[in-house]
Amino acid sequence: MTEITSRPDGPAEATPHFRIDDGGAVRLCLVGELDLAAAPAFAARLSELSATAQPVRLDLARLEFIDSMGLRELILAVSDARRDERPLAIDPSVSEPVRRVIDLCGVRDYFWPAG
Repeated sequence: MTEITSRPDGPAEATPHFRIDDGGAVRLCLVGELDLAAAPAFAARLSELSATAQPVRLDLARLEFIDSMGLRELILAVSDARRDERPLAIDPSVSEPVRRVIDLCGVRDYFWPAG
């Protein structure tokens, strides 16, 4: 597995980590916070990855906090990928704080549709 680390201007906690899975998917691991400050860097990196046409899997297991802007970017990412028929998935193993926000906002079924 190859790991590529990106260091946008900001705290290391907001640094997204990228790994190429054995199956060829790019695993984008978000660490720390996905908030108003980190959302633009996340959107830019995701845009770069979508241009490669490789499958992308978002890993939110180490994300400690997400605000409305972070959730907005996740919703836009899923929506854009579905519209453009690009393979993008959010790993269902998310941190408890992120799961609470997803559940409170009612987007669980949007991220992980049943069957």
